[in-house]
Amino acid sequence: MTTDTETHDHIASAILSGSTYERVRYQRHSFLRQSVPRTLMLQSALLATLVALLPMYGLFPTSVAGYLPATDPAVASPKVLLLGVFGGVLELLGATLLVGTALYRIRRGPLTESQAHTMLDIEDFARYVGLGTGGLAILLTVALFAVGLGGGPAVGAYVETAGANPFVASGMGLPVVAVSLVAFVASVVLFYAGGYLSVRLSQARRD
Repeated sequence: MTTDTETHDHIASAILSGSTYERVRYQRHSFLRQSVPRTLMLQSALLATLVALLPMYGLFPTSVAGYLPATDPAVASPKVLLLGVFGGVLELLGATLLVGTALYRIRRGPLTESQAHTMLDIEDFARYVGLGTGGLAILLTVALFAVGLGGGPAVGAYVETAGANPFVASGMGLPVVAVSLVAFVASVVLFYAGGYLSVRLSQARRD
């Protein structure tokens, strides 16, 4: 009950604040309504999840070796990794759009109603691309890597059911180590970008 009241008060405060962007934002129907800084933090967390692929691959039991392109994560490039790369690229695409809209609001504010709708359309698209499609791709990648932790029998059962080995060589030359390293750097960048924009947007609202 307290949470509902606080949410209602926050929405009412935003609508009465005089900010066209905030008023339009809370009047629109959207499943993903997080602020830009919070969305960037969530995307940072999803990218950090990709970093876990490196230790997971290193912890695969020896019984999985027959299904792997190589046991060394510095050279191994399993096909399932491409799904994680796809998710990571979508996260970065979504984050780039969100940062762009936030900087536009800071530099061009206060926005007109038409501008506010345009910015929110871009933000909605960015959230669905990043948190939605990109997040799903990353979580599926982690789930498939988790199958490898179950050992040869678990991977064999998956291959028999799905009809394909997710750890077969991708042929793209993207090793697990490289993907995890890039994901770590990107995660840190988005984390600090979210913090920076949180401060700048707060200052813009006060001004």
